[in-house]
Amino acid sequence: MLVRKAARKQHIVTRGLLAKFVDGDGFLWVYEKNKPVRKSKPENECHQRDFYEYDLNGRTTQNRYENWLARMEENAVPLIRPLIERRQLAPEQAVVVSSFIASLFLRTRKVRAQISNATVAKFRDQSKDPNFVRDWQYRLFLAGELRSTEGLKKEADALRAAMEDSPSFYHVVSLPRHTRVVAEAIMRKSWQTIEAPSDLFFVTSDCPVSTVEFVDGKVLPGVGFGKENAVIFLPLSPRYVFAASHVGWPEIAEPRFVESLNRLTVQFAHQNVYANRDCAALRVLVDAGINRLVFGQNALLPSN
Repeated sequence: MLVRKAARKQHIVTRGLLAKFVDGDGFLWVYEKNKPVRKSKPENECHQRDFYEYDLNGRTTQNRYENWLARMEENAVPLIRPLIERRQLAPEQAVVVSSFIASLFLRTRKVRAQISNATVAKFRDQSKDPNFVRDWQYRLFLAGELRSTEGLKKEADALRAAMEDSPSFYHVVSLPRHTRVVAEAIMRKSWQTIEAPSDLFFVTSDCPVSTVEFVDGKVLPGVGFGKENAVIFLPLSPRYVFAASHVGWPEIAEPRFVESLNRLTVQFAHQNVYANRDCAALRVLVDAGINRLVFGQNALLPSN
Protein backbone atom coordinates (compact mmCIF):
# COMPACT_ATOMS: atom_id res chain seq x y z
CA MET A 1 0.00 0.00 0.00
CA LEU A 2 1.30 3.45 -0.96
CA VAL A 3 1.96 5.58 2.12
CA ARG A 4 1.60 9.31 1.55
CA LYS A 5 4.62 11.25 2.75
CA ALA A 6 3.81 13.77 5.50
CA ALA A 7 3.87 17.41 4.39
CA ARG A 8 6.37 19.42 6.44
CA LYS A 9 6.36 22.66 4.39
CA GLN A 10 2.88 23.96 5.13
CA HIS A 11 1.35 27.01 3.45
CA ILE A 12 -0.40 29.57 5.61
CA VAL A 13 -1.97 31.44 2.69
CA THR A 14 -2.71 29.00 -0.11
CA ARG A 15 -0.52 28.87 -3.20
CA GLY A 16 -3.65 28.74 -5.35
CA LEU A 17 -4.74 32.17 -4.15
CA LEU A 18 -1.26 33.74 -4.22
CA ALA A 19 -0.87 32.52 -7.81
CA LYS A 20 -3.74 34.82 -8.82
CA PHE A 21 -1.50 37.82 -7.99
CA VAL A 22 1.59 37.05 -10.08
CA ASP A 23 2.87 39.22 -12.89
CA GLY A 24 3.17 38.11 -16.52
CA ASP A 25 6.32 36.13 -15.70
CA GLY A 26 4.75 34.25 -12.78
CA PHE A 27 6.33 36.31 -9.99
CA LEU A 28 4.84 37.97 -6.93
CA TRP A 29 6.17 41.37 -5.88
CA VAL A 30 6.67 41.11 -2.11
CA TYR A 31 6.50 44.18 0.12
CA GLU A 32 7.84 44.23 3.67
CA LYS A 33 8.23 47.20 5.98
CA ASN A 34 11.42 49.20 5.36
CA LYS A 35 12.85 46.60 2.98
CA PRO A 36 13.39 46.64 -0.79
CA VAL A 37 10.61 45.07 -2.83
CA ARG A 38 11.58 41.58 -3.95
CA LYS A 39 10.26 39.10 -6.51
CA SER A 40 9.24 35.60 -5.48
CA LYS A 41 7.22 32.58 -6.56
CA PRO A 42 3.94 31.74 -4.78
CA GLU A 43 5.28 28.40 -3.58
CA ASN A 44 8.08 30.20 -1.73
CA GLU A 45 5.80 32.50 0.27
CA CYS A 46 3.60 32.16 3.36
CA HIS A 47 4.80 28.78 4.53
CA GLN A 48 6.31 27.39 7.72
CA ARG A 49 7.56 23.97 8.67
CA ASP A 50 4.98 21.95 10.64
CA PHE A 51 2.79 25.02 11.20
CA TYR A 52 -0.35 22.89 11.69
CA GLU A 53 1.26 20.08 13.65
CA TYR A 54 1.65 19.45 17.38
CA ASP A 55 2.71 16.66 19.70
CA LEU A 56 0.94 16.74 23.08
CA ASN A 57 1.41 13.88 25.51
CA GLY A 58 2.16 11.52 22.66
CA ARG A 59 -0.82 12.65 20.56
CA THR A 60 0.21 13.95 17.15
CA THR A 61 -1.76 15.52 14.33
CA GLN A 62 -0.11 13.40 11.60
CA ASN A 63 -1.04 16.01 8.95
CA ARG A 64 -4.72 15.78 9.87
CA TYR A 65 -5.28 19.55 9.82
CA GLU A 66 -2.91 20.14 6.90
CA ASN A 67 -4.84 17.59 4.83
CA TRP A 68 -8.17 19.15 5.85
CA LEU A 69 -7.02 22.60 4.76
CA ALA A 70 -5.57 21.19 1.52
CA ARG A 71 -8.89 19.57 0.64
CA MET A 72 -10.68 22.84 1.37
CA GLU A 73 -8.33 24.68 -0.99
CA GLU A 74 -8.72 22.06 -3.72
CA ASN A 75 -12.51 22.44 -3.56
CA ALA A 76 -12.58 26.23 -3.30
CA VAL A 77 -9.95 27.55 -5.72
CA PRO A 78 -11.86 26.33 -8.82
CA LEU A 79 -14.84 28.40 -7.59
CA ILE A 80 -12.89 31.68 -7.73
CA ARG A 81 -13.55 31.93 -11.47
CA PRO A 82 -17.35 31.64 -11.05
CA LEU A 83 -17.16 34.30 -8.32
CA ILE A 84 -15.25 36.63 -10.63
CA GLU A 85 -17.78 36.00 -13.39
CA ARG A 86 -20.60 36.68 -10.90
CA ARG A 87 -22.23 33.32 -11.51
CA GLN A 88 -24.76 31.98 -9.02
CA LEU A 89 -23.21 29.28 -6.83
CA ALA A 90 -25.08 26.19 -5.70
CA PRO A 91 -25.72 26.09 -1.92
CA GLU A 92 -23.05 23.45 -1.37
CA GLN A 93 -20.54 25.53 -3.37
CA ALA A 94 -21.35 28.60 -1.25
CA VAL A 95 -20.56 26.56 1.87
CA VAL A 96 -17.20 25.59 0.37
CA VAL A 97 -16.35 29.21 -0.46
CA SER A 98 -17.42 30.62 2.91
CA SER A 99 -15.44 27.93 4.77
CA PHE A 100 -12.39 28.63 2.62
CA ILE A 101 -12.56 32.39 3.29
CA ALA A 102 -13.01 31.77 7.01
CA SER A 103 -10.01 29.42 7.06
CA LEU A 104 -7.85 31.93 5.15
CA PHE A 105 -8.30 34.36 8.00
CA LEU A 106 -8.01 31.92 10.91
CA ARG A 107 -5.04 29.88 9.67
CA THR A 108 -2.60 32.81 9.56
CA ARG A 109 0.43 33.62 11.70
CA LYS A 110 -1.22 36.87 12.74
CA VAL A 111 -4.22 35.06 14.19
CA ARG A 112 -1.96 32.65 16.05
CA ALA A 113 0.24 35.43 17.38
CA GLN A 114 -2.53 37.82 18.41
CA ILE A 115 -5.95 36.17 18.71
CA SER A 116 -4.83 32.82 20.09
CA ASN A 117 -2.77 34.44 22.85
CA ALA A 118 -5.65 36.74 23.77
CA THR A 119 -8.08 33.82 23.84
CA VAL A 120 -5.71 31.70 25.94
CA ALA A 121 -5.49 34.54 28.46
CA LYS A 122 -9.27 34.84 28.49
CA PHE A 123 -9.69 31.09 29.07
CA ARG A 124 -7.08 31.22 31.84
CA ASP A 125 -9.15 33.78 33.72
CA GLN A 126 -12.48 32.06 33.06
CA SER A 127 -11.32 28.59 34.02
CA LYS A 128 -9.97 29.80 37.37
CA ASP A 129 -13.38 31.16 38.32
CA PRO A 130 -15.07 28.77 40.82
CA ASN A 131 -18.28 28.97 38.79
CA PHE A 132 -16.57 27.73 35.63
CA VAL A 133 -16.51 24.04 36.54
CA ARG A 134 -19.96 24.17 38.11
CA ASP A 135 -21.50 25.74 34.99
CA TRP A 136 -19.67 23.24 32.78
CA GLN A 137 -20.91 20.37 34.93
CA TYR A 138 -24.50 21.65 34.70
CA ARG A 139 -24.36 21.94 30.88
CA LEU A 140 -23.09 18.38 30.66
CA PHE A 141 -25.86 17.22 33.01
CA LEU A 142 -28.49 18.80 30.76
CA ALA A 143 -26.93 16.92 27.86
CA GLY A 144 -27.30 13.65 29.77
CA GLU A 145 -23.71 13.30 30.99
CA LEU A 146 -22.87 13.09 34.70
CA ARG A 147 -19.31 14.17 35.54
CA SER A 148 -17.61 14.71 38.88
CA THR A 149 -16.50 18.18 39.92
CA GLU A 150 -12.99 16.97 40.66
CA GLY A 151 -12.67 15.24 37.28
CA LEU A 152 -13.77 18.34 35.38
CA LYS A 153 -11.47 20.52 37.43
CA LYS A 154 -8.49 18.33 36.53
CA GLU A 155 -9.55 18.38 32.86
CA ALA A 156 -9.84 22.19 32.88
CA ASP A 157 -6.42 22.51 34.57
CA ALA A 158 -4.84 20.20 31.99
CA LEU A 159 -6.40 22.07 29.08
CA ARG A 160 -5.34 25.43 30.49
CA ALA A 161 -1.78 24.21 30.97
CA ALA A 162 -1.65 22.85 27.43
CA MET A 163 -2.94 26.10 25.98
CA GLU A 164 -0.48 28.19 27.98
CA ASP A 165 2.47 25.97 27.11
CA SER A 166 1.64 25.88 23.41
CA PRO A 167 -0.58 28.53 21.78
CA SER A 168 -0.05 26.62 18.52
CA PHE A 169 -1.89 23.67 20.09
CA TYR A 170 -4.90 25.86 20.79
CA HIS A 171 -4.70 27.47 17.34
CA VAL A 172 -4.66 24.13 15.53
CA VAL A 173 -7.32 22.25 17.50
CA SER A 174 -9.73 25.21 17.39
CA LEU A 175 -9.44 25.77 13.63
CA PRO A 176 -12.43 23.60 12.56
CA ARG A 177 -14.79 25.04 15.17
CA HIS A 178 -13.80 28.66 14.57
CA THR A 179 -13.87 28.16 10.81
CA ARG A 180 -17.44 26.93 11.03
CA VAL A 181 -18.53 29.94 13.13
CA VAL A 182 -16.92 32.52 10.84
CA ALA A 183 -18.20 30.72 7.72
CA GLU A 184 -21.74 30.90 9.07
CA ALA A 185 -21.36 34.68 9.52
CA ILE A 186 -20.17 35.00 5.91
CA MET A 187 -23.10 32.91 4.66
CA ARG A 188 -25.60 35.26 6.31
CA LYS A 189 -24.47 38.19 4.16
CA SER A 190 -25.00 39.09 0.51
CA TRP A 191 -22.05 38.38 -1.78
CA GLN A 192 -20.64 40.58 -4.51
CA THR A 193 -17.56 40.72 -6.70
CA ILE A 194 -16.16 44.21 -7.30
CA GLU A 195 -13.86 45.05 -10.19
CA ALA A 196 -11.04 47.61 -10.09
CA PRO A 197 -10.86 50.25 -12.83
CA SER A 198 -8.54 49.19 -15.65
CA ASP A 199 -5.67 51.44 -14.49
CA LEU A 200 -5.77 50.34 -10.81
CA PHE A 201 -5.19 47.07 -8.94
CA PHE A 202 -5.93 45.30 -5.68
CA VAL A 203 -3.22 43.80 -3.45
CA THR A 204 -3.28 40.90 -1.00
CA SER A 205 -1.26 39.91 2.06
CA ASP A 206 -0.25 37.19 4.50
CA CYS A 207 -3.52 37.92 6.35
CA PRO A 208 -5.72 38.43 3.26
CA VAL A 209 -9.24 38.59 4.74
CA SER A 210 -10.22 41.97 6.20
CA THR A 211 -13.31 43.47 7.83
CA VAL A 212 -14.75 46.94 8.23
CA GLU A 213 -17.95 48.50 9.57
CA PHE A 214 -19.72 51.71 8.56
CA VAL A 215 -21.44 53.41 11.51
CA ASP A 216 -22.84 56.96 11.50
CA GLY A 217 -20.60 57.99 8.65
CA LYS A 218 -17.50 56.51 10.29
CA VAL A 219 -15.36 53.67 8.95
CA LEU A 220 -14.33 51.21 11.68
CA PRO A 221 -11.77 48.64 10.47
CA GLY A 222 -11.15 45.33 12.19
CA VAL A 223 -14.67 44.51 13.44
CA GLY A 224 -15.92 41.03 14.27
CA PHE A 225 -17.32 38.91 11.44
CA GLY A 226 -20.61 38.40 13.23
CA LYS A 227 -21.47 42.09 13.49
CA GLU A 228 -24.62 43.02 11.58
CA ASN A 229 -22.93 45.81 9.61
CA ALA A 230 -19.58 44.11 9.13
CA VAL A 231 -18.23 43.99 5.58
CA ILE A 232 -15.86 41.13 4.78
CA PHE A 233 -13.34 41.50 1.95
CA LEU A 234 -11.05 39.01 0.19
CA PRO A 235 -9.01 40.14 -2.83
CA LEU A 236 -9.35 37.44 -5.51
CA SER A 237 -6.91 38.90 -8.03
CA PRO A 238 -5.45 42.30 -8.92
CA ARG A 239 -8.70 43.05 -10.75
CA TYR A 240 -11.36 41.60 -8.44
CA VAL A 241 -12.29 41.54 -4.76
CA PHE A 242 -14.96 39.49 -2.98
CA ALA A 243 -17.26 41.36 -0.58
CA ALA A 244 -19.80 39.92 1.86
CA SER A 245 -22.07 42.52 3.45
CA HIS A 246 -25.55 44.00 3.57
CA VAL A 247 -24.30 46.95 1.50
CA GLY A 248 -24.75 47.25 -2.26
CA TRP A 249 -21.52 48.03 -4.14
CA PRO A 250 -21.01 49.21 -7.75
CA GLU A 251 -19.64 46.44 -9.97
CA ILE A 252 -16.80 48.74 -11.07
CA ALA A 253 -15.14 50.36 -8.07
CA GLU A 254 -14.32 54.03 -7.79
CA PRO A 255 -10.60 54.83 -7.50
CA ARG A 256 -10.99 55.88 -3.87
CA PHE A 257 -12.51 52.47 -3.05
CA VAL A 258 -9.44 50.69 -4.46
CA GLU A 259 -7.16 53.01 -2.51
CA SER A 260 -9.11 52.49 0.72
CA LEU A 261 -9.27 48.72 0.36
CA ASN A 262 -5.56 48.45 -0.37
CA ARG A 263 -4.88 50.53 2.75
CA LEU A 264 -7.12 48.18 4.77
CA THR A 265 -5.34 45.13 3.31
CA VAL A 266 -1.98 46.61 4.32
CA GLN A 267 -3.22 47.36 7.83
CA PHE A 268 -4.45 43.78 8.22
CA ALA A 269 -1.22 42.31 6.86
CA HIS A 270 1.19 40.75 9.33
CA GLN A 271 4.59 40.98 7.62
CA ASN A 272 4.11 40.82 3.85
CA VAL A 273 1.94 42.43 1.18
CA TYR A 274 1.78 40.90 -2.30
CA ALA A 275 1.11 42.58 -5.65
CA ASN A 276 1.63 41.88 -9.34
CA ARG A 277 3.96 44.85 -9.86
CA ASP A 278 6.40 47.26 -8.24
CA CYS A 279 4.65 50.44 -7.10
CA ALA A 280 6.27 53.35 -5.27
CA ALA A 281 2.98 54.42 -3.65
CA LEU A 282 2.43 50.90 -2.31
CA ARG A 283 5.96 50.84 -0.87
CA VAL A 284 5.17 54.04 1.06
CA LEU A 285 1.83 52.63 2.23
CA VAL A 286 3.44 49.42 3.52
CA ASP A 287 6.23 51.27 5.33
CA ALA A 288 3.72 53.54 7.05
CA GLY A 289 0.77 51.26 7.74
CA ILE A 290 1.47 47.54 7.69
CA ASN A 291 0.06 45.57 10.64
CA ARG A 292 -1.54 48.66 12.19
CA LEU A 293 -4.57 46.60 13.26
CA VAL A 294 -3.86 44.41 16.29
CA PHE A 295 -6.64 42.05 17.40
CA GLY A 296 -7.70 42.66 20.96
CA GLN A 297 -6.24 46.19 20.91
CA ASN A 298 -7.39 48.47 18.09
CA ALA A 299 -9.26 45.69 16.29
CA LEU A 300 -11.89 43.40 17.78
CA LEU A 301 -11.61 39.66 18.08
CA PRO A 302 -13.56 37.87 15.27
CA SER A 303 -16.43 36.83 17.53
CA ASN A 304 -17.05 40.35 18.91
